[in-house]
Amino acid sequence: MKIVQISPYAMSRPGGVQTHVRDLSHWLRGQGHAVRVLCPPGDGTLQGGWEEIGHHRNMSLHDTGFEVSRASRPALASKLADLRDWGAEAVHLHTPWTPMLAWQLWRGLALPTVATLHATLPEGGGFDPFRWYIRSAARYFARRVSAVVVPSQAPFDQWHAMGLTPDLILPPAIDLAAWAARAAPTASGPFRAAYLGRLEDRKGVHLLPQTWQTVRSALPDAELTIAGSGPLEATLKAETTNKAIKGISFIPAPPDAEARALVAAADLLLAPALHGESFGLVLVESLAAGTPPLAAANPGYATVMTGKGRSLLVPPNDASAMAARIIALAQNPAELAALRDWGQAHAATFDISAQGPALVDLFRKAIEG
Repeated sequence: MKIVQISPYAMSRPGGVQTHVRDLSHWLRGQGHAVRVLCPPGDGTLQGGWEEIGHHRNMSLHDTGFEVSRASRPALASKLADLRDWGAEAVHLHTPWTPMLAWQLWRGLALPTVATLHATLPEGGGFDPFRWYIRSAARYFARRVSAVVVPSQAPFDQWHAMGLTPDLILPPAIDLAAWAARAAPTASGPFRAAYLGRLEDRKGVHLLPQTWQTVRSALPDAELTIAGSGPLEATLKAETTNKAIKGISFIPAPPDAEARALVAAADLLLAPALHGESFGLVLVESLAAGTPPLAAANPGYATVMTGKGRSLLVPPNDASAMAARIIALAQNPAELAALRDWGQAHAATFDISAQGPALVDLFRKAIEG
């Protein structure tokens, strides 16, 4: 098959959707299929075989950053002609409501389409234009595509309640081999935790200084590395300094290899996101690397942390509960080791080799009509 994957986000920017698109494309090529990846322009680090088109403007809504992008008529026409000449047979459309490049390309190609709705709807009462727009857009695409995929039970339940029943729940699988290769027995020394991701409100990072202040009262040598950047970076650093909280270090978002090494070297990954997570690729990556993630019990993360993993969920926005669970795990090495073993086996079920064949079946059925 010849498949066009359309990402609404710049592929040069880190993110779960981009990782899924990249790893799925690589796996599909290994299975003998031809794949082209189209996306808005990023930061100029053009690598990995994707094709940038159009122009974009960075936006943020509900504490989530994304690109609003579009292509000019000449650029769009040229790209569409190129894809038709190539023989494109199907489209995989990711988070299709993000304006508006993805919609331009998809409409112009007019090919059988599998759409993955990666996001959950923002929560809250009252009228929210953003929620209204996403609901309207999801209904629009659902009537016009061959199949709708969601990454977990949480968004499935949301869409089903609105009368839109997705065709399949399929985790946004990635290639976990590089993460699993970093797994190693926990080294001796101080208890170590890590946070890896955007420093923004939705991710719950405002809890980390208070959490670590409590942890250090019980574990005086414990260390926390906060890796990432974002609008709360200055605030977090100031709070850490002003309250003289020891054991916290800040580093910029690391490249992939360094991120894997950081997570694998930690005893726990902290993932305190409050809401808006439809799945939790960062949790799966950490599990594969042999590092249990202590995660907020938002609906998306709860989808990943099943079975024994439920013991690694804490109430969202509760620094005291997070600190108490960190201390308990640090003081119980046997429990932590058991969770490491469970996590590596559990992560393997989300690998692209396990999940990819279901998408291939959807593409084939879409093409065959």
